[in-house]
Formats: sequence, structure tokens, C-alpha cells
Amino acid sequence: MIVSEINLIYSMLRRISKTILFFFLVLVTTVVKSQNLDSLLNISAYSEESELQKNLNKGLTISSSKALSTRETPGIISIVTAEEIQNSGARDLIDILRLVPGFDVAQDLQFVMGLGLRGNWANEGKVLVMLDGQPFNDLLYQIVAVGNRFPVDAIEQIEIIRGPGSAIYGGSAEYGVINIKTKAAESLNGVMAYGTGGFHAGVTGRTNGGVMIAKKGEIVSWDAAIFRGKGIVSDNDYFEVLSQDSIPQNLTKTTYADPMNINVGLKVKGFQFRTMYDEFKTREPFTFVSFKHFYVDAKYAWKINDKFTITPQVRYFNQIPWAYGNPETGEYDMKARAERYYGTITANYDLSRKISFNFGVVYFKDKATDLLDVGYFLGKNEISFNNVAVFAQGLIKHRLANATIGFRYERNNQYGSAFVPRVALTKKIQNFHFKVLYSQAFRAPAIENINLAIGGTGDIKPEKSNVFELELGYQFTPEMLLAVNAFNILTRKTIVYGSDAEEGTYENYPKSGSTGIELVYRIRKKIWYANLTYSYSQVNVDSSRTVRTYVVANTNKQYAGFPLSKITLNVNLNVTQKFTINPTVMYADARYAFNSLDVNDEPVSNRLDPYLLANIFFNYKNLIPGFIAGIGAYDLLNQRPAIPQAYNGGYAPIPGRSREYVVKISYQLNFKK
Repeated sequence: MIVSEINLIYSMLRRISKTILFFFLVLVTTVVKSQNLDSLLNISAYSEESELQKNLNKGLTISSSKALSTRETPGIISIVTAEEIQNSGARDLIDILRLVPGFDVAQDLQFVMGLGLRGNWANEGKVLVMLDGQPFNDLLYQIVAVGNRFPVDAIEQIEIIRGPGSAIYGGSAEYGVINIKTKAAESLNGVMAYGTGGFHAGVTGRTNGGVMIAKKGEIVSWDAAIFRGKGIVSDNDYFEVLSQDSIPQNLTKTTYADPMNINVGLKVKGFQFRTMYDEFKTREPFTFVSFKHFYVDAKYAWKINDKFTITPQVRYFNQIPWAYGNPETGEYDMKARAERYYGTITANYDLSRKISFNFGVVYFKDKATDLLDVGYFLGKNEISFNNVAVFAQGLIKHRLANATIGFRYERNNQYGSAFVPRVALTKKIQNFHFKVLYSQAFRAPAIENINLAIGGTGDIKPEKSNVFELELGYQFTPEMLLAVNAFNILTRKTIVYGSDAEEGTYENYPKSGSTGIELVYRIRKKIWYANLTYSYSQVNVDSSRTVRTYVVANTNKQYAGFPLSKITLNVNLNVTQKFTINPTVMYADARYAFNSLDVNDEPVSNRLDPYLLANIFFNYKNLIPGFIAGIGAYDLLNQRPAIPQAYNGGYAPIPGRSREYVVKISYQLNFKK
């Protein structure tokens, strides 16, 4: 068994290495031909750090125990700044993530939309989403509903790991991590108000707005923010082709997507406190769904000396996630409270300038209560589980490479244990950088996975992934960077809803996964910048052995709902110091969705045409000091790409939005120092 695993790992690594080296050499040769040789050899001669270099050299801890630049941190990283979000006129988190390699959006049940990553359905426990340090994955299913939910105009920066994060973050980060930081919590020292309006032909698509206030001091800092909004899921008609007796539904009248978030934080020297209430209500024609989350988080960084810091932390989560029912009567079909009592102690130790360690222990208890009092949880109204974990990570800086080695071990009293190691070699050598990464990652079964396991026995195990990644990058000038990465993901014991067993249950399915390549080309001049990305991913498991509900009959290279490849282009031009133009383009090739029935009334998958999303946004900054106004249009070509279900789950694709005209305003007043 061990020998076969080693041979499999070796063959995967060889295949990935050959692919990425070929693409990298072709791309480097092409770009070099267009560059002056002196500019390539003398980047270090530039005395002033370019805007691109400032971004690349920012210290990040999202994937390491020690702050490292994006080119050296042990992960495939994407950074999205407040400036890029503002310039693009992004309406919601979907618009932002669609410009990131590998990400896409698909439909779950009841018109709830979730994320896909690298060609895989990643909504349940595979991508961890955090807002100011608070996890948004719900405790019942570990999902994160997206679509007109997050306050994008309040974001200071988004840090994204396009790859496994379980060794650091646990069983909700198997495929990736999204860390959202708001301006109030990070950079604002004053008051800011903002608003967004989106308008289709004769229909209001969304109206969102918020207010933030923050005061930064040397000893005491605090911040507070509120965000509210109203929206619709789509402005087009929905015809449920998977039901013979259905009639078209006007989604303008029968859907909504309404967010609310209240966020308060306090810092006093090493002590940090944050509390948050988040509510998201959405609806499909026949069912309403709501998510209510409340968080309290407190931690203290106890600095023993210059080299050693101990940080105890406690959290309390109180959620009523995925409560759904009949919109005509207002009665709930499912409503449960989920709570988590969480405590951890983390230690950071710098043995020397080149060697550092991070280690800790975690305990949490999950508890669920049936609020309808019908014995929903394994025949009882209440169910609870205990979990303990230990983790450690070390960083060794060497002249040849930075080596990161770490692991995480978790044990749950219901589903057993999981152990995941990670190893990374990274280095920036003048203008060139490389990353060689191997990680195991896991998805921990959530409360509902256990409750709805086959036969109602709660017998389900953590799923586990082996992930290989290789990245090569080169900075041709202070304003230009090219990076190419390849990956291979193989997931075993995939946790699946209603695959072979009776619908409405969860089970472990043998395998799933994907192999692919991603490219990022960035150029940033004084008056303009451009980001070009390409991503390709295909299924790497035989269709007879992978998850049946993901498989489509039309191809063995793609899972349901996701394209084989995607190209994005984001350009910004400063026409004047105050006026900017920002076109964005995204092309996705054909997808496949279950959107018709055969003669036996069984769902049939069909090809969805490729689409080209073209958007444009205009910003006028400092019309008066601190005031920014923007206007633009999304989906200029009116392609209206549908949002299919990521598996054979009984829902036809949600019709895409029509062309949407967007208006944004914001005003910021800074406190005097």
C-alpha cells in the first residue's frame, strides 16, 4: 500500500512538473522577445519601489507562521485590494472571485449559491471563508451562501489561498481559504458611508448600503460597522424543466437576496475583541431560506519576550443556518440552532532570525438543537460532539530555499480522527521565484453530515485530499510579473449528499478530484494596470469511480456546472488623477447541466454554451474631498450566463441576470491625528 502511494505521488509530481515547465518556458520566451534585455537584467537598479512591488512585498501570514511575501509564502496566493474592488465596481463577492483563477459559482439547493474551485464543487467544507477573522461556514453543513451577501465596498483586502489550508485552519479549508478584511477593522480612522444600486430594464436588482466608523490609537483602537441590503436572485423567468407540471416563474417577484451585517471590534494593546451578527435571507419560488449567525471572539497576545508569544483565544458561535419553509404561510420545515464553544492556545517562537515555530492546541464543542421540537437529530431534539486538535508548523529560511513543515491532528468523539501533514519549499532568487508544495487536507463531517448519514447511524468519516502544487514566477520589470502554477487534487472518501444511497442522506464516496494549470500575468504602470489570468482544470478520476451525481454523460473531463477553462482580464486606466475607466472581461467555455428529462422522466445533462462577460465601470474620485462616485454596466453583451446546480440534484439552472446598470457612491471623513 505504501509503495503504491509513493509511486502514485511520484507519477503525479512528474506530470505536473513537465506541464508547468513547458507552459512557463513558452510564456517566458514570448515575453522576453518583447522586452529590452537591459530592463530584464537590471531590475535591482530601480531605486523607487513600484506599486506592483509594494503589493508583492507585503508580508502575509495567511499560509505561514511568519510574515512572508506573496512570492515566498507557502501557498498559491491571490491578493485583491480595495483599490481593485472599487475600480472594477464589483457588485458582490461573486464578481470579485470570478476574476480569480480557478473560482466559479454554482447552485446548491433552494437557489442558494456557493463556490466551486479548480473544477470541483467546494461549497460544503472545502473553502473556508472568514470576515475579519470570523468563519462564515455554517455549523450544520459547513457551507457559505454567496450572492449579494458580503459588504464588498467595505473591504480593505482579500487574501486567498488557492489550495489546501487544513493544516492551519482545520476541517473547513480542504481546497482553499478566503480571508476578507474590512476597512473599519484594518485601515479606517474616521467615518465612511457607502451605497450601491443595481438596475435592470425596469427592475431594481439590488440596493445595498453601509456605515463604518473606526478610531485608531497607539493603545486603544475600536471600530463599528453596519451593512444592509435588498436584492433579487434574477430578473428573468425560471422554468423548472425537471418537473412536468411546472409553470414559468417570474424571479423578480418570487425571489430575494437580502443581507445584513453588524460588526464591532476593540483592541487594547495585546487584547482583541470582536462580535458580529450576520443575517442573509434568500428565496426561490417555492421556499424561503435564512441564515443567522452571531459571533463573539476574544484573544490576548501575551508577549513573553521578543521571541516568544502565547495567544489564548475563546470564541462562541450561535447560528440558525439554512432554516427554510413555505413563503406563503411562513411556516418552517426545518429550523435548528447550532452552537460552538471554542478555545485555543497558540504559541509562536522565533528560535533565530531564520528559524521559527508555531504550535497550539484546540478544543471545541458543537451542539445542535431542534427548534421545531420534532426529534430531528437522530430521533432527539439535541445532539452534541466534542473535538480536540493539535497543530504545529516550522519555517526554516535557507539560502537555497525556505522550508515549511507542519501538521494537524484532530479527533472527534463521533467520526474519529484525521491527520494531515504539509511540506513546502519556496524561494525568491532575484527576479525568479518558485514554490513546490505538498499537502494533505481534510473535510470534517459537520452536524448535518453526521445526522443524515446513511441509515441514520451517523456513520460517516472525514474526507481526505492529497494536493500537489508547483509554481514558477518571474518579474520581468518592476511593473511586470508572470506566474504559472499547476496542481493535482485527489480526494478520497468524498462526503456526498444523496449519491448512491437514498436521497436526503450523506455518504462517503470513493474518489473525486482534478488536475490543472493556472496563469497570472500582471502589469502595473503609473497611469494604468492590467491583470490577465487563465485557468484550466479537468477531472482526474475515472467516471466509473467518481461521485455519480457530479458526472455528466457528455464528457469525462468536467463535473457538472463548471467550465474546463476560464480567461479573465481586468484593466484600469487613470484618464486623469480623478477619473478612471475599468473594463473587465471573463470568458468561460462550455459547461454541462441537468436541465431536461428523458422519456423515463430521468434528468439528462446538456451542454451550456460558452459565455463572454464584458463589464465597464467609471469612477470619479474626490469630486469633493473624500467623495467617490461611480457608474457602470455589467454584462454589456447581455449574455445572461445561467447558474447550474453543481450536481444532479433536481434543480434546473438559475437564469442569469440581464444587463445591470450599477451606481456607487461613498464618502470618507478621516479623523485628525
